Amino acid sequence: MAWAFAGTMTFHFNRHSGEADGPRLGTLHTNRGEVQTPAFMPVATRGLMRGPWHSQLRPMGVDMMLANAFHLFVRPGVETVQKLGGVHGMMGWDGPVLTDSGGFQAFSLSSKTKVTEQGFKMQNPVQGGWIDWTPAFAFEVQAGLAPDIAMILDVCPAKPLDETICKNAIATTLRWAKEQRDLHDARGGVDSGQAQFGIVQGGVFGDLRESCAKGLVELDFDGYAVGGVSVGEGFHAMMAGVENSTPFLPVDKIRYLMGVGTPLDLVESVARGIDIFDCVWPMRAGRFATAITNQGKLHLLNAQFTNDTSPIEPGCPCDACISGIPRGALRAGFKSKELLPSMMVAQHNLFFIENLMRRIREAIRDGSFETLRAEIVSAYPMPS
Repeated sequence: MAWAFAGTMTFHFNRHSGEADGPRLGTLHTNRGEVQTPAFMPVATRGLMRGPWHSQLRPMGVDMMLANAFHLFVRPGVETVQKLGGVHGMMGWDGPVLTDSGGFQAFSLSSKTKVTEQGFKMQNPVQGGWIDWTPAFAFEVQAGLAPDIAMILDVCPAKPLDETICKNAIATTLRWAKEQRDLHDARGGVDSGQAQFGIVQGGVFGDLRESCAKGLVELDFDGYAVGGVSVGEGFHAMMAGVENSTPFLPVDKIRYLMGVGTPLDLVESVARGIDIFDCVWPMRAGRFATAITNQGKLHLLNAQFTNDTSPIEPGCPCDACISGIPRGALRAGFKSKELLPSMMVAQHNLFFIENLMRRIREAIRDGSFETLRAEIVSAYPMPS
């Protein structure tokens, strides 16, 4: 498999304000543009969004997108993606792209995955049979897809509350991280056209998170992610996972919280020192008739919306809200399984999240972050 080089890469993170474990402002510089942080990356798992057209993303405030290396390898395949212009050409997106390595897929498809010392044996969800998804192969696949940022292949522990499982997971993650970092350095590091991020694991255990973070920092990755959260451990344990990771990461390198995207999760994670996020939840919720608003979630299938002539959120300037299509019509469309309602609510939800990130940046800048934080917590209360 040929590696796709993108020329010398201008990759660095400028921290404008904030420290290790509080709200931060920054700019991530890549050779495909800048990302103002805190920022949210929409998820195009297989290279295509489910809802908004990609041309609608820039006007919403999107700077960077995410795709999944494992799913793109399975279909349409790396060679096809390369013939389509790499992951950027396939997505019709000229901004930076981050690809996940498939570690979470090994977790989520655990019934069809076998963990070995060398990597994962994963059942091909399209063609059947087994794929040897090793750290070296995940690295090679991402090099071929040519994103701007490639995540290392890690082990997301299946039981984040089990200390023995988490301890074994970080031992394997650190060993694989060294292997992939060596491959990245041999390829030229960021000058290859691709940055590489390490991933902190450790479940809910503070000492394991600290140990994993310190081990990754010794390898000097281009950025760092906090992984293994939002996998069933509960909100407060998830926040503890963040709190037990960020203090041990370099203050002047970017921090990425993987798979987190509710309004509450975003504002509370920013408060704990996270810079970038991704999650399928906002658009998935929209496709199943749940709208995100400043007053909280609206479940549009509820009977109370049958004759509601209001837009999804009065005053919202997104295309879905200014279209003139009322909540009652969207509810009827969901009931009759029309395609447009799911696309419209997904688009509104993504707009809301991107606008929330803009508001968070402005609030950090003008000193009103705690006021905005309280507003979000009021609309999206913390679980007890």
